[in-house]
Amino acid sequence: MNTLQKKVNIISTKKKKNVFIKVWDRSLRIVPSFIGFKFKIYQGFKFINVLITDEMVGHRLGEFAPTRVRHEYKKKRSKGKK
Repeated sequence: MNTLQKKVNIISTKKKKNVFIKVWDRSLRIVPSFIGFKFKIYQGFKFINVLITDEMVGHRLGEFAPTRVRHEYKKKRSKGKK
């Protein structure tokens, strides 16, 4: 049993689901015992809050905290009417 599973078990015995669990390992698989818990997933420079639902089971934690920033070009300003 890994340390994340131990943390979830401790929190579930205390019946506190409003506690965030900080996670740096983005490659961990989501198992059914994580449903309803809140995780803070490391994104590279900050943490992203994620609530685990039943549709997320089987996926990895990193899939729900994107690291890429979408790039958009600025629109050119039109000069005043002449």
